[in-house]
Amino acid sequence: MKKLLILAGVIALTSTMQTFAQEQPKAEGPCPLKKIECAKPNMDCQEKFKKAHCERIQKFEQELKLTDEQKAKAKALRESEAEKIKPILDQMKVKHDQMQEIFNEKLTLKERQEKLAPIRKDLFELRKQIKDIKCQGKKDFEALLTNKQLKKLEKIKKEHREEFKKNHPGRMMHRRPHPPVVKPCPVPPEQEPLPAEDEMPVEE
Repeated sequence: MKKLLILAGVIALTSTMQTFAQEQPKAEGPCPLKKIECAKPNMDCQEKFKKAHCERIQKFEQELKLTDEQKAKAKALRESEAEKIKPILDQMKVKHDQMQEIFNEKLTLKERQEKLAPIRKDLFELRKQIKDIKCQGKKDFEALLTNKQLKKLEKIKKEHREEFKKNHPGRMMHRRPHPPVVKPCPVPPEQEPLPAEDEMPVEE
């Protein structure tokens, strides 16, 4: 009798476990612990960016009242500038990839800084090249304008600076101030110049 009760209990427990297992909902979709692949980049964003960029250029040309000839020359300048900057951007990408590889290596802080120093120096020079190209492009563009258009351009720049200050008040505070110009003090004719540092007597 006792054995029959134990056997009945085991059968009941087994059937309960089977029913519970059947009632468990199946997980749908990818496992949350696994890496989920990112969606493909939306190409519409790039098209919208290009469209907005073209609209800004058209608005800018309308404000300056450029002639068709000036528009054509300005477009040629932009294309030439882009061709000069593109290889520099490619070099910068290579430098950034090299920096990422260094960060992935197991190095001490000193070793990492020593490896990063020349790359950062190269990046500084590349950014300077881009800045010089853009500055020259602005000069070439301004050379196409008449005196009236140049005055209008200065007015537009001023409005943009004021708008930037209004929308980004904290950004202007982070700009590094220009170092003060230190002028040498005038030396009276009767006063003799001080001896050089290596000629100064050393106190014992």
